[in-house]
Amino acid sequence: MPMPKSIQLGQGTLELTNSLSVSVVGFNKHRAQFQLDRLTGHFTRLSGHQTSWFLSNDEQPVNLSIVVNTVEQSLQIPQFGEDESYQLKINANGVTIQAASVFGAQHALSTLSQLASSSKEHHITLPFVKIEDSPRFAWRGLLLDSVRHFMPVETVKRQLDGMASAKLNVLHWHLTDDQGWRMQSKVFPKLTSQASDGLFYTQTQVLGVIRYAALLGIRVVPEFGMPGHASAIAVAYPELITLNQGYKMQRHWGVFKPLLNIADAKVYTFIDKLFAEMTAIFPDNYLHIGGDEVDPEQWLNSKEVQKLMVANQLSSGQDVQSYFNARLQKIVTKYNRIMMGWDEILHPRLSKSVVVQSWRGHDSLYSAAKSGYQGILSTGFYIDQPQYTSYHYRNDPHKVQDKVALTKPKLSRTFVIKRLKGSYVKGELLVLGQQVLIKLNNQHHQAAQVISLPTGKSNRLVTTLDSWMGPLIFELDLTKELGFVMIGNSRYPLEIKALQKAQAVSFSPSLSKAQETLILGAEATIWSELVTKDNIDLRIWPRLYAIAERLWSSKETTDTNNMYERLEIISAYADKVVGLAHLSQQQNGFTDLVNKNLSGTEQAASRHLLNTMAQMLEPSHYYTRHHIKYRNNEYHQEASLTSFVDYLAVESQVVRAIRTSVVQYLAGNKAELEVIATQLNHWQITLRENKYLLAKSQLLKDVQRIADKLQQFVLLANKVLAVCKNHSDELKLDRKLLSLQQLHDETVIAAIYPLRELYLACK
Repeated sequence: MPMPKSIQLGQGTLELTNSLSVSVVGFNKHRAQFQLDRLTGHFTRLSGHQTSWFLSNDEQPVNLSIVVNTVEQSLQIPQFGEDESYQLKINANGVTIQAASVFGAQHALSTLSQLASSSKEHHITLPFVKIEDSPRFAWRGLLLDSVRHFMPVETVKRQLDGMASAKLNVLHWHLTDDQGWRMQSKVFPKLTSQASDGLFYTQTQVLGVIRYAALLGIRVVPEFGMPGHASAIAVAYPELITLNQGYKMQRHWGVFKPLLNIADAKVYTFIDKLFAEMTAIFPDNYLHIGGDEVDPEQWLNSKEVQKLMVANQLSSGQDVQSYFNARLQKIVTKYNRIMMGWDEILHPRLSKSVVVQSWRGHDSLYSAAKSGYQGILSTGFYIDQPQYTSYHYRNDPHKVQDKVALTKPKLSRTFVIKRLKGSYVKGELLVLGQQVLIKLNNQHHQAAQVISLPTGKSNRLVTTLDSWMGPLIFELDLTKELGFVMIGNSRYPLEIKALQKAQAVSFSPSLSKAQETLILGAEATIWSELVTKDNIDLRIWPRLYAIAERLWSSKETTDTNNMYERLEIISAYADKVVGLAHLSQQQNGFTDLVNKNLSGTEQAASRHLLNTMAQMLEPSHYYTRHHIKYRNNEYHQEASLTSFVDYLAVESQVVRAIRTSVVQYLAGNKAELEVIATQLNHWQITLRENKYLLAKSQLLKDVQRIADKLQQFVLLANKVLAVCKNHSDELKLDRKLLSLQQLHDETVIAAIYPLRELYLACK
């Protein structure tokens, strides 16, 4: 992963010894040393035997030949638009790589590493194959938030290792926000001396990361947020803020009031000097200025800003921000950089040279493209939210519009999703024959996938839709006007009413071929409110491989089942070969929760119990955990993130397997019922024999309540199987299953939902 553009498999395999003879043309010597050490390091971890390399002379046969057309003299820093194509051939004569640039050749080495396996003799074996490959999008990134929770340099470099293995090429480094300033400035030293808690990167460290990223073919784009998200600046230099007063370090998450005083000339002097210093460190051609979530209150209450508004004919907070962005863009251009910002910066006055990053949806991205702006997509790739990998995999920067035959609605409803924090989501649902349209808030209508329409026997309507919140499954009982929506695995009640007058149907505009080229690619985002260095890999990987495939591979590469099969293999590869920590972080987290004074046998049994429970559980999806923590006053920097839920995988592979078994059973494969029964029996025995151990570990006492519910779930699930086998006609098992899961729970018994579907079908 990602799947190459063209693969021709041959007959046979190539076996390599533990000493590789290599010929390299076109690599700078530092890159050659780094990349070949990286490859042989991968081979060593894969085979279990030390693998080394040496440069061949003309008389020696070559195991690996690399030829780059454009010769690299000094170490090259990647920039946007590099030619990343490559050819990889493996046959009896060895491995041959041909590429236009060193960056394409490095992608070929990543592919080679994934193709390798270990023989019985602990040699590396490779299949005979010819691959021709190039990326679909030129911008394929990960935003890493080092502010909310600081990420040590070794953590950052480990993510870069993973990114290179997935052929991602942009690290968008979020270095400043309300909760801290993480980048050393020698010109403005108070930014870190007063607003970082001592947790920041020195310029030397950052230069080291940039060099490491360059050796991996990854660009580093820094983000310095302004004019909002400026609480850290307010602590260090309050005289730059519209309301000049004393400020303390912001510990809570959210959106806050401090804004740069854009009517004050010294603000622009500050920015000019800061960018002069930072662009001398960060060599990428792009510089991100944030620009999101600006609350204009301080501006609108300021006499200075009011005068500026009158003088420049500005009538709103958006106009004021547009004025600031225009001046900011001139400073960015002065230092030969291209300005980027989040989609709130869109304004008729915005320069067409600015790149717009959309976190508010395809509508926003397409609106920017239709207005002539280059853009990148992040909506649907927010991996700080637990979401199913299949949802990310379906998310495409070039969204395909569904064809809808508009007719008079047979059925129409209005609904409200009552979120635990923030404004409610309002929507409309229209049934047009066999099609369903759904509108959320003020967005365009979307065609939903129909699972079940009302019939003479049932008034149950079930339909699915991908949204900015995640994958949605609406389930409505039209007789009782009741229902709920699943956002990922989190179940939100719906308030449903008859719709008196539907709004005019409108669809997101399609883009011309020229406008499509303005969409440069996409970035996944890992915001760190609920992420620390101890579970960040667990939240990023292996999901990011699937996102990387969406951005690299053909648009037609959409087989979700095949993706999951490969993802499971890639996850093990990433752990063993690349050195990512998603598997070890989970086990280390579970181990830390177990009482160290227990006997070795009891400690092992406790870990086994936690791993078994984790097979049934997932963290609440979407921002449900964020909202729960907000309501419990735990939504801040000092809240502990070392609970059982913090080490749960985003998606349970075992639950997904059960869901597959349910589908196959309902398709006629009756043997799948016994597969489910075997899994339930394993869960039941482990819970019965080991649940008592939870009381012996202080940090696991709260988990006892979850274990009790899991035991109840297994009991109900076995009753479901009995109904399917015609051994029981018990009623209301679906309601009993749902009663085990409440919206305020941070952990979700994900296995409830496929068993509930099985019961409804069997009943």
